[in-house]
Amino acid sequence: MAKPAVLTEYTVFSPKLTRGLEIALVTDLHERRAPDILRLLRRAKPDLIAVAGDTLESYAEKGEKTYRTIRYNAFKRFLIGAGFYLNHSLNRVFGRNNPNDPEFAFDFLRRSARLAPVFMSLGNHEESFPDDYRQKLRELGVTLLDNADTELVIKGQRLRLGGLSSVYDREWLDRFSKKDGCKLLLCHHPEYYDELIDDEAFDLVLAGHTHGGQIRLFDKAIFSPGGGLFPKYGGGLYDGRLAVSRGCSNTAAMPRLNNPRELVLIHFKGNTA
Repeated sequence: MAKPAVLTEYTVFSPKLTRGLEIALVTDLHERRAPDILRLLRRAKPDLIAVAGDTLESYAEKGEKTYRTIRYNAFKRFLIGAGFYLNHSLNRVFGRNNPNDPEFAFDFLRRSARLAPVFMSLGNHEESFPDDYRQKLRELGVTLLDNADTELVIKGQRLRLGGLSSVYDREWLDRFSKKDGCKLLLCHHPEYYDELIDDEAFDLVLAGHTHGGQIRLFDKAIFSPGGGLFPKYGGGLYDGRLAVSRGCSNTAAMPRLNNPRELVLIHFKGNTA
């Protein structure tokens, strides 16, 4: 049985805030049940819930444009390939103990939306997101930000919130970055941070994807799908504004070692708060 999830808390400051907010970060649910994450959400009482990718499983057709990948040398490609086939083989034997179902994800979102406003961006497992899923999210009261942004007011605090999808729209991101005010960006891929996002335009960037490295030694991630071996952004708070969740589920047959599933709670404060 999977170990219970933990609550991880970070504090992020922005001079643009006039009052503090509590923001919950949920990533990498992968259509799994997560009752312990929901319990942590209820206790945390966030003002906003940010769901940053890989909530559902909806893959692109073969040959379609997919998210950007990192090039590996031959040795890394061998290790990654060996790990993939090992995990695939183990899942054929043990995968029934860790089933996925879109209804699990929709139920999670339904319950979350009763607690606080929910905003969701798309990850690499959601490259092809059907219209019926989009309609379902609207019915649940979840706002999907697919290379799109919105303006909202929470507790009297005005925010701009955007979602950068795995198949990203650079032109939209540039337009969003130039807008005024306090800006939060949901971006499933932390490896996009250096290439696309690392400037002063965003006050808070929320990411996932790495699953914490699956195995951690001395609190260092060993491997992630986007960052390869010993990824730079394996989970934690970076540059005082990039929060990377270790994820809410385990999709691998092998256990997560020294790497519990987590709900991230960000205390988002003004510099004088």
